[in-house]
Amino acid sequence: MPSTQLSLNIPPLPSREPASCPNAPVQAPELVRGAALEHYCAGAMQGRTAMVVVEEPLRITVPGREDIILPRTPGDDEHLIAGHLFTLGLIRSHADILDMTFRGNAPAQAVVRLRQTPPRRAPGPLSGGPRIDPEQIFRLRDGFEQRQRLYHSTRATHAAALFKAGGELLAYGEDVSRHCAFDKAVGAALKGRLLTEVDIAMLTSRLASELAAKAAAARIPVLCGFSAATSSGMELAERSGITLIGRMGGDGFTVYANGWRIRS
Repeated sequence: MPSTQLSLNIPPLPSREPASCPNAPVQAPELVRGAALEHYCAGAMQGRTAMVVVEEPLRITVPGREDIILPRTPGDDEHLIAGHLFTLGLIRSHADILDMTFRGNAPAQAVVRLRQTPPRRAPGPLSGGPRIDPEQIFRLRDGFEQRQRLYHSTRATHAAALFKAGGELLAYGEDVSRHCAFDKAVGAALKGRLLTEVDIAMLTSRLASELAAKAAAARIPVLCGFSAATSSGMELAERSGITLIGRMGGDGFTVYANGWRIRS
């Protein structure tokens, strides 16, 4: 069956930089494909057409370093690369990316030249940050769920959103990989010079240590997830001063670390 492209019609987020780098791909990427499937229901197999999310590898080449290969949903690749390099500590700001050249091979490749900068020091624990009304968590969650257009079409993606404490959405990413979704959101905020304004990160995934580490690198004081936290994610959040919130279902949630930011 021919592939079908999905139009998400999501308004762009605010940015104080040009919309894309000069070498970014111009053609819109294919996010989903139509597929002829079989579905078992009520004792019988039935034919069905469904939308399947695209997953393709992206090879990131930084001269002088080992290549990075990320299985991801195409789209927002510039934000993905910037966010990933930032959370690895290879850049301090979007300006540290001198240029980014995309090549449409299989896998797709991005060659990235970076400014030479001193290594980032490991940040100390977060001690400040906002006090959050519990009802605000639910309001953000409900709006976040409505925004997940790709997930509603395929049931196969994760999403990440970055908010101010007052509820303003600063950046958003959606991807087949929960790590890439978070990197896309971080990269978008980094490019727009909005990362320092982020108070809350919200993820659809479980709260594992890798995701808590990304929040710590981005200095985000509150990290929320739809699923539970792991023991290492909880311990890293506790050491980093991050308020870790999971199991956001119905009218309740679980606080795993640093609950003092939640108003009672």
